[in-house]
Amino acid sequence: MNPASTSACPISLMPILEESGRSLAHCRQCAGQAARLDFFVTLGETLFSVLMGLMTGSAGLRAMALLTTGDVLSKGINWMAVRFSQRQPTARFPYGYGRIQFLSALFIGVFLAGGAVLFLLHDLRHLQGGPIEQPGGLAALSALLLAASSGLMYRIMACAAAQNIDPGIHAAALDNRVDFWSSVAVLVGALLTHFGFLMADRLMALVIAALVIKLGIGLVVDAVQGLLDIGLPVEIQRQVAQLVKSAPGVAGVKHLRGRRMGGSYEIDLEVRLPGECSVREAHAIRTELSRTIRMKVRYVDAIQISFCPG
Repeated sequence: MNPASTSACPISLMPILEESGRSLAHCRQCAGQAARLDFFVTLGETLFSVLMGLMTGSAGLRAMALLTTGDVLSKGINWMAVRFSQRQPTARFPYGYGRIQFLSALFIGVFLAGGAVLFLLHDLRHLQGGPIEQPGGLAALSALLLAASSGLMYRIMACAAAQNIDPGIHAAALDNRVDFWSSVAVLVGALLTHFGFLMADRLMALVIAALVIKLGIGLVVDAVQGLLDIGLPVEIQRQVAQLVKSAPGVAGVKHLRGRRMGGSYEIDLEVRLPGECSVREAHAIRTELSRTIRMKVRYVDAIQISFCPG
């Protein structure tokens, strides 16, 4: 990797290349590093939220503690899923292990939505009675630190998700974004209590739960769609078709379809060849066409090419 091609990264441990210099191998390595970092940062946020919630009595920080506790489990599974999905294909799994990323995203969505519903019901009951505590400035400072941490991790995870089209990483990135806005809500609630609005802290805890429920449902829907074999994006189909049509010795495209396998695409092509084309020439066309598609179309790993008379 050329150091001159790197740009400023959120942390020095994960150099992010400029768009023209990024390689898929680098981005996949970066995805594993991002998932590992996200797990340990979330673990630190959980311990910090629990400690500050007990010290300040803030309902919002206690909500953050519950939220990040669930995140530790889901992001640990996501980290393992990213590592497992990058294993090489085998005879039993010739298309690789990319689908496990959808399972990881599905688990994160179900876990977040279910936990948030339970917390929402608990907090609604708690809202009707019980002593109201004023969190104080320490709670506001704690929320500010949590917002900064979650915002930084969102930036890292969003980059890794965009460059790897990884549903698990994408789910974790959205989770960090919700954590950021949840921390902002806790901060607002803590500040409002200083102006006499003592219920603001509890109300912001309810807002956090509602945000998490919305996120969890969205993640579940996206993961289920991925598991149902949705076809190639239109722009990928168009790009592959143009490469095939411009290839020497090819008369046209009869059939083009594909599916997403986690962080990569599988393509099934049926190509028209002139009737006088020999077996040797067809083999050379298949080899060159596979090489060209992999080189020109990002995220394509598996390519099946068959021929028919033109």
